[in-house]
Amino acid sequence: MHMFDGNGHNDNEITDPLQSPDVLPHYDLLDRLGVIDEINRLKTLVIERNDLLGEATVLFTQTEIPEIARTAAGFLVNKFVPRRLSFIYSPDGRPEVTVLSFRNMKEDPPETHLMDLSPFDGFFAENIGLVRFSDLRERLKDPVALEDLDIMDPELVIPVKGHAGLYGMVVISEKIVGGDYNISELAYVDRLMSFVSIAMQNSIHYSSSVTDSKTRLYNTAFIQSEIEEEISRIKRYGGVFSILMIDLDFFKRLNDKYGHLAGDLVLKEVAAIIGSSVREGDVAARFGGEEFLVLLHSAGACDAYSISERLRRTIEARRFFYMNHELRVTASIGCVSFNGNENVSREDLTYLADKALYRSKQTGRNTTSIIGSGLLFRASNRLHHLDKN
Repeated sequence: MHMFDGNGHNDNEITDPLQSPDVLPHYDLLDRLGVIDEINRLKTLVIERNDLLGEATVLFTQTEIPEIARTAAGFLVNKFVPRRLSFIYSPDGRPEVTVLSFRNMKEDPPETHLMDLSPFDGFFAENIGLVRFSDLRERLKDPVALEDLDIMDPELVIPVKGHAGLYGMVVISEKIVGGDYNISELAYVDRLMSFVSIAMQNSIHYSSSVTDSKTRLYNTAFIQSEIEEEISRIKRYGGVFSILMIDLDFFKRLNDKYGHLAGDLVLKEVAAIIGSSVREGDVAARFGGEEFLVLLHSAGACDAYSISERLRRTIEARRFFYMNHELRVTASIGCVSFNGNENVSREDLTYLADKALYRSKQTGRNTTSIIGSGLLFRASNRLHHLDKN
């Protein structure tokens, strides 16, 4: 709402003080005293700060680090064009690093051998923000780490830090044109990258809160929330979805024979198979132990069965290798579909998927069993009754 005084002026409008009738008669004197230049400098500073806050707002709307990096790269182009711009980060708290790099503002990853951020952690624990690579080279006594970073043509290095330490770094090379970075450009980079750092931290923290640390699939809490939302959506707008419950057959026997490291390797690779086998938009999660849960959007019983069988055959055909041993594993799968016609909850659907999985186990394993949507209510009541007895 705009507020106006009795003369019809808008109290919320920001007026230019140099245009005031009280100032104009003294303009020449103020100009000679340098007041005009200082006012113009402050006006420019306010505009730049407002622009930076607008850029920060856009950055904070991005939830994925690659999009944060691309957005920041676009902002930098408005100021200058570095020969190379690299974003280095440890996704989801993993020790290994990911590098997203731009050459002449086009994505072009460097051939770096940088494996982790630990060589730089101590240095940036004592140094708050932007540093020149020349200073880093002089003070960091780790020639291997410096050589890995040197491939990125570094001129400026900005840490991405959070409560858990160093999450990543932003590496900026020299400008294509314009010589060295001036004080104004360095100040802009430092401020912008502080917002980039916060956005990257938010992304990493969010990803860590919804993913399973071992398999990198979503965790149980996240997929349960997704199923709740999907039930509500189907009941309101119609449609259908399915849930797959997947369990690796005789997994304890594999662990006992080859050790838990072998079991972890198989678990991670099967998780990768599941994650890459489901459709875009579907949700795959580790449900605990060697069990997985998959939410298939807009998939009825036939689609769910087809996806399950394709996934089961892929796992069966895969060979896993550990310490010169070739390992094989199969999976049993239970499916349940929901079209909104039954008054069932998320717990009911998960329960029924588990019962369908149990049926697959009982009929020889390495198979798929499915409960169709039309049987849900009757099956739910019957299974709950059987469990009570």
